[in-house]
Amino acid sequence: MNNLSKFPLLYLPMLVIKEVLSEVTPLDLINFSMVSLKTRLIARHFSKQPPILKCDIILNIYEPLSVQIFHGDDLYEYEIVSYQPEDGLRVENEIIKQSKYSENPITEFKNYVEYAMEVFNWPVDQLYFNFDPFNNQNCSIIDWLKLRVRSINQCSVTLFSDQVSDDYVSYFLENLEVSGHFDLGCTMSDNFQLKVPKAVDRLGISNSIFVTFDQLSSFNCVSIHLFQTSISNKELNQFFKNWMTLKSNQSLQDLFIGIKDLEALETIFDLPHEVVDPGTVRTMHRYNTPFPVAGGFDIKRDDGTVATCYTQVGIGSLYLAMLVHLKL
Repeated sequence: MNNLSKFPLLYLPMLVIKEVLSEVTPLDLINFSMVSLKTRLIARHFSKQPPILKCDIILNIYEPLSVQIFHGDDLYEYEIVSYQPEDGLRVENEIIKQSKYSENPITEFKNYVEYAMEVFNWPVDQLYFNFDPFNNQNCSIIDWLKLRVRSINQCSVTLFSDQVSDDYVSYFLENLEVSGHFDLGCTMSDNFQLKVPKAVDRLGISNSIFVTFDQLSSFNCVSIHLFQTSISNKELNQFFKNWMTLKSNQSLQDLFIGIKDLEALETIFDLPHEVVDPGTVRTMHRYNTPFPVAGGFDIKRDDGTVATCYTQVGIGSLYLAMLVHLKL
């Protein structure tokens, strides 16, 4: 919305202004609202009129810092960079982007997020936080999230770092109410004790060597994905036995965990189970997405719940998956 003075938009009838604003992108609407107090009030008013402009915010706290806005099937991005970018919007990888230079990118990022949430009441739907680039500012960013981003407890959260991040992960979880989907991609020390918030139902840990049998048994999530593991075959056998006898992980419906080789299955499934013919292909669901599974092992819980376990090959890795497909 550059050179607004060249077009007397604010002198037009309100109905015409509404029609014009209904055609602009969320990025342009924010730019328009920042021109003056009057444009802010107009933009805020019309964003709440039918058809209501429904948007979700994605916070990307890594370099470069950016705020993404989902509107319908379109994704927009406000990016804060360390160089002088070209003016206006551009399209990159089907994302409509606007870049802005700032000498203080964290402050610029915070101000933009607070403004979008305050003026338009758009909720934060996803948060991606890399602890590496900001180092000694991580705790202050977490403090800001706690105070300003009120909807953090309703969004999908992903934390990642190549450095050992025990303190930052603990501080994040101690200060923010995380619920729904939580992905941990940080490097953790071998003795780290992860306390998963009770409201988290989907847990994914990529560097999960630190997760012990006792920790896994304490994760009362609907979905647990561990891409690396130090848990032994005998411990996995006991884990499934506990699940079958309702001793632990009663909410679990989707398990995905790394194993060493196919020979491990003999030890893991030294328990009551039914071998499904490899020629039998059944349709399973993960995150409401259907996919075929051939063969596998069916295990039954004491309450009648049935789950199918099967192996899946990844890039240089072998995984064991369990999916509940019949719940009584």
